[in-house]
Amino acid sequence: MKSLNAARALNKQGFTSSLPIPTKTGSEYPDGSKIFVLTQRIKGNPLSKRDMFGDNCIRLGEEYGKSIARLHKALKAIQKDILPDEVNIYKNVVDWALPNVRQQNIQWDMGIGDSFFDDYIESFGRLYDKLPKQLIHRDPNPGNILFENDEVSGFIDFDLIEVNVRLWDVCYCATGILAESSDEAYEKWLDILSGLLHGYNIEGKLTREEKQAVFYVICSIQMICIAYFESHDEFKDIAKTNRRMLQFIIQHKRHINNLL
Repeated sequence: MKSLNAARALNKQGFTSSLPIPTKTGSEYPDGSKIFVLTQRIKGNPLSKRDMFGDNCIRLGEEYGKSIARLHKALKAIQKDILPDEVNIYKNVVDWALPNVRQQNIQWDMGIGDSFFDDYIESFGRLYDKLPKQLIHRDPNPGNILFENDEVSGFIDFDLIEVNVRLWDVCYCATGILAESSDEAYEKWLDILSGLLHGYNIEGKLTREEKQAVFYVICSIQMICIAYFESHDEFKDIAKTNRRMLQFIIQHKRHINNLL
């Protein structure tokens, strides 16, 4: 129902969205015990890994960033119509994900020093309340962002929309791209992240605090993913991938902080 409400509201804002195809009776979905919705197709397809990590990766990163910023403008305008949940990611990480990752750090010999966890709690805690918060997509992984002719044609899957720091969507797109990279493409991800952040900044103007918080929001996403996936047997391999991603991100903290 969140997704339907978002699609209708975004359409009124002139944004491409998957509107429902009405049933024969004119309703948006059959009136039964389960909700089944047929929606209109948005033109385009997710970028292939070849394109994502190709020679044009920085410009495509900028296109991701600009499109997310434009989406945020549309989502902010409809926020009062959606009545979304509000989430405090700092509290979620400090209370649940971070202690779990501390344990996994020992269990899997990840080599992450206590200084990382202490700095996260102190530095991100100082920044968190100053970060702009609004209605966000929450799941803008590369599979939910469609391209046509090297430009974003639309977003899909608004099931998880919520009020959160807007920086979440920018960083979640970045970590989603890193999750799909090969060993050889890890270093290229830093270029993609640079393009993504600069693209968003062109359209959405990141605040000083947001620029300082990029590293911590990325780490928040990784710690949440690691804690969640490790707790489900069927996702153990994904947890392993996310642990490796966090190690890489921490190793490149200075580089990430110098991107903006």
